[in-house]
Amino acid sequence: MTLGESVTSPRPVSPPKRPTPRRHRAKLLLAPLFGLSLVLHGLLLLAPAPSPQPAPEAEDAIAEDEFVDLLSIGTLNTPATEVALAPAASAPPSLAPASPSPQPIASPVSSTPARADLLPSNSPPSPEPIVAEPAPATAVVANEAVAEIFTRLTRGSGDSDFDSTETSFPAIAYLIPQGIATWSPQEQACFFTQINADTYSTQPSVVSLRYLTRNVQFIEEQDIPRTFPAPQYAVNSVANGYCNHPLFQVFQEGQPYLFISLIGIGVGSPGQKASGLVIIWASDPRVG
Repeated sequence: MTLGESVTSPRPVSPPKRPTPRRHRAKLLLAPLFGLSLVLHGLLLLAPAPSPQPAPEAEDAIAEDEFVDLLSIGTLNTPATEVALAPAASAPPSLAPASPSPQPIASPVSSTPARADLLPSNSPPSPEPIVAEPAPATAVVANEAVAEIFTRLTRGSGDSDFDSTETSFPAIAYLIPQGIATWSPQEQACFFTQINADTYSTQPSVVSLRYLTRNVQFIEEQDIPRTFPAPQYAVNSVANGYCNHPLFQVFQEGQPYLFISLIGIGVGSPGQKASGLVIIWASDPRVG
């Protein structure tokens, strides 16, 4: 000790603090719990892993497949089909995860014919039924009236009688240059069901015909108007005619009466033929 230093007494050392009773109790409780947790954790690690269970989707698919098979068996009618499907229904379902392949289900055979409206859309259409053509209208002109008409048309048997039907039809009208023999089969069928140099037959709605050895222009402009004078009759030309030949509709006192076809035969330009065939129709030949 040196001079000048003061003599001081040493500081008293305080004794270590003792833990409080509460902390001491907590330590006593945690120690055994920690050890127990370590033991349980070790046991879990040493336990064997459980075997995998089948996927619920496979079980649902198997159950649904069994349900469909039962319904299909219940709806079949033939005993052979039921016997064939019975073992498949009673077999135990497989637990394999693979999805089962669908089995074809036989449909019952019906003895009744299939209806046309139930056939598939891609099936060939059934042939259309053949509808018979309506019968041509019967002649509305009496025979006496027809005779009177042709008497006026041909002027009777006087000096100006041009009616050559009895002597020249069908032979001359068929064989002369640019005669009926030169017509196409379609054009001949417009007026005749059959015609040659010896015989002929007309379409059913033809009342009668006359072969006139007179220029067709005069027949149209003079003979037909004189045969059907106004005001009792009215003669109207039909637009576009019939089978490339003039067609007229005659009205009697305002009512439809008959139709007339005028056909040029022989040499000459259209409308100027040397002779003409006058055909009277009981109805419109375009709709016959």
